[in-house]
Amino acid sequence: MGTVRHHDEAPDGGWGWFVVLSSFLSHTAIWGTLKSFGVFFTYILHAFGEDAESTAWISSIQGALTMFGSLLTGALCNVFGCRAVVMAGSLMATVGLLSSMFVTSLPVMYLTAGLITGLGFSFMYTPCITMVGRYFKKRRALANGLGLSGSGVGTFAFPPVFQLLIDHYGWRGSLFIVAGVALQGCMFGALLRPIYLDEDIDDKKITKSNDTKAHSRRHWTCLSLCKLLDLSLFQKPYFVVFIFASMLVIFGNFIPFVHLVAHARSVGTAAQEAAFLVSVVGIGDLVSRIAYGWLSDLGLFYRLRGYVVCNLGLGLCLLFLPFAQTYPAMLVCCLAIGLFGGSCASQTAVFLAECCGVSRLASAVGIAYGIQGFAMLFGPPIAGRLYDVTGNYTASFYVAGSVEMLSVLMLTSLEVHRTRTTQQTPDVMESFLSTENIEILDTEKDKEWTESIDQSIVHESSV
Repeated sequence: MGTVRHHDEAPDGGWGWFVVLSSFLSHTAIWGTLKSFGVFFTYILHAFGEDAESTAWISSIQGALTMFGSLLTGALCNVFGCRAVVMAGSLMATVGLLSSMFVTSLPVMYLTAGLITGLGFSFMYTPCITMVGRYFKKRRALANGLGLSGSGVGTFAFPPVFQLLIDHYGWRGSLFIVAGVALQGCMFGALLRPIYLDEDIDDKKITKSNDTKAHSRRHWTCLSLCKLLDLSLFQKPYFVVFIFASMLVIFGNFIPFVHLVAHARSVGTAAQEAAFLVSVVGIGDLVSRIAYGWLSDLGLFYRLRGYVVCNLGLGLCLLFLPFAQTYPAMLVCCLAIGLFGGSCASQTAVFLAECCGVSRLASAVGIAYGIQGFAMLFGPPIAGRLYDVTGNYTASFYVAGSVEMLSVLMLTSLEVHRTRTTQQTPDVMESFLSTENIEILDTEKDKEWTESIDQSIVHESSV
């Protein structure tokens, strides 16, 4: 067997650009489908004769499982590698979409289009983000933005295509073609060539040295599970506050993709024009993910401050969307939603990589996106329930915007704490979650956390 080559640090290029391409194509397929599935909303609503709240659960389960599954996906990537997990997810999503063609009841649709497809998308989603973070360091935000920009391309291109397919083949026949798109994930996953870093060797040495201290099989299993999921990340205050604030961002940002088309049609907009509104959001999303990723790498401002400003803009757009009664006004508002939402999305994985380190990125992304799944699960049904009660989507967008404002308050408090800490210890904290000193301190804390668990295990075993 040939020797494995370990890199001192991320190469910031080379095969990494093919990894970025894989991430771009995967995001195009995954989020293009998720964010455009609202085009099917009206047709499924009429086909099964259910109310808006019940029908919205399909997209909610689908989107939530994409995020919930990230927790499991991060652990699977640590065991089987990112390439195998992506290919398995592609096959799973294809099976879910194909089986949805033959469904005759809404609960079964929850299982096929919701649970199975969403879990498959999750297996395709998290590994791509993880691999980009491992291949890039200095240009991580730009590379991550380029990969995530596939979401904008899919959001722009898929809604009118889905509407055209439904017009010609019906919504069931269209799912067959969507399943074919999901199947291409097998090729996307093949591009994820593994890369080995010196940081991985150091972490394995720490893990092995600590594992030898465990004498109780029951506690060893519990400890192994904690290490596999890397639950020690919850020891980091910045990490905890950020992931819960980002959950609120997702709650408000995902509602328009499920109910925007229905809202536009309820005020008299034609079906094709209503579907194009989602495409406009995709245009803004595409431009902002690339442009903002490049801009943030220049170091002209603290990343968290920019994130707060973009989140504030997103919340205001959601609050003002019900006042946009004309089609041109809707276009402007949707473009702004895409610009601000894409800017926020492009920075999530960057924050996590700088906070938790590249070697723990798979677990950090899995935990963060898993928690965000709660927002995607309950957001659209709550909005659908408000529609069933009020007869319009005005209250739904008000709730979405208000939740974004709550996230702004949380992140602002985090920035205030960062600023004060920087002023007190400028030699340690030069920027938000991005200094090597912080990573060293966090590593030492994680060692202490693991050793304390091991000592308790040894004590209980002796008793």
